[in-house]
Amino acid sequence: MPRAKSPAWTGAEIAILDHVFPREGLNGASDALPDRSWTAINCMASKRGLKSPVVGKAPEPKLQGERLEDAIRLREAEGWSFARIGATLGVCEASVTNAVLIALCPRKGFTPAQRDENGRLLPEGLERLRLMLRKGLKGVEIQLRLGVSAGCVAEQRRRYRADLKKRGKQALPPPGGGQAYSGVKLSREAKRAVEALLLEGYGAKKVTDRTGVSNTSIGRIRNRLIKRLAKAGKTLPGCDLKGRRTTQKESANRIPPAAIAEFRRLLVEERMSARRAGLHAGLGGSAAHHERRRMLDEGIVLASTRRLGRGPDSRRQTEADRLFPTGKIAIIRYRNFAAEHGYPAAVEMLRQQRAEKRQAEREAARRPRTFEEQLARVAAGAKLVSKPDLRRAAPDMTLGGIATGAL
Repeated sequence: MPRAKSPAWTGAEIAILDHVFPREGLNGASDALPDRSWTAINCMASKRGLKSPVVGKAPEPKLQGERLEDAIRLREAEGWSFARIGATLGVCEASVTNAVLIALCPRKGFTPAQRDENGRLLPEGLERLRLMLRKGLKGVEIQLRLGVSAGCVAEQRRRYRADLKKRGKQALPPPGGGQAYSGVKLSREAKRAVEALLLEGYGAKKVTDRTGVSNTSIGRIRNRLIKRLAKAGKTLPGCDLKGRRTTQKESANRIPPAAIAEFRRLLVEERMSARRAGLHAGLGGSAAHHERRRMLDEGIVLASTRRLGRGPDSRRQTEADRLFPTGKIAIIRYRNFAAEHGYPAAVEMLRQQRAEKRQAEREAARRPRTFEEQLARVAAGAKLVSKPDLRRAAPDMTLGGIATGAL
């Protein structure tokens, strides 16, 4: 359930705040206003422009001791996300991020930002933070290098921007140099563009390619969109109420219906095996066996497979089967070409490619290899062999044999 909204400030509370905050600071105002949180008191004091010479201590990270070490281990050794660690330890993602990055700052060899006895940034630490802002570093990079919280980085970025604008100086570069990453702040137009593509049925990779938004940000937008649609009884295209995909949108990875129809024809009419028919239709081995099992479940009777023998015709047929690609990228390219131009044209294209490849191999074998090519073959694993002496050996002759022949 959503949290209840806090009641509006009364005139008496504002009078107490105006009287106590300038003299006793946040701690005194919190004691005088027990029904108001520190955050509410800070916000109202900032709105009213109240200042206090009393400086309180900076807040400490939520995770300490063994829980902090567990969070660091899950992050560094197990590779968990901050959101997953927070859900496991019972704290929010921001608290986990701040605690882990602040603790990792000296462990990674960085020097934390200089602070006073209350934990507030000194001018030296503030200048280092502003230097990193001018370089366009990401917020998490600044946190790790200086050991500060995300709120500190965001607040100092806001103040520095306002100061530069007031003095007429050049504005700060965007965080990460404009690169799309999970922590970058997205505009309302970018979020709407992502939601529009998700509502069309596109996946995260397609949306990233079209909008430039990071995959992590798209996942968060998608989760919020799923919850909003679920309240209205709606779902994303091809997904259930929880966002699990049930049907796939048309893509290059999907087997076209024409390929499935050709595969079934080869199984029924040509009596090919599932492997050979899958190679001919461009399905791949796993998809071919799945489709054959689906045909049997539908009640389609398949005749016995026509096996290839060991004669020359069988060898030629086996050589023809090797014509079809086996790698993922090659099969996808073949599927798209076959769906657009038909299977005869696709087969002819593969035969032409194989003929060109063999011709290039024969030409490369006929010409002598250069020294660089020989070195490359040796680096690839080729071994040096001694050149045999093919000259005909002379017969053994002795002086006695020669003398005897002369008699």
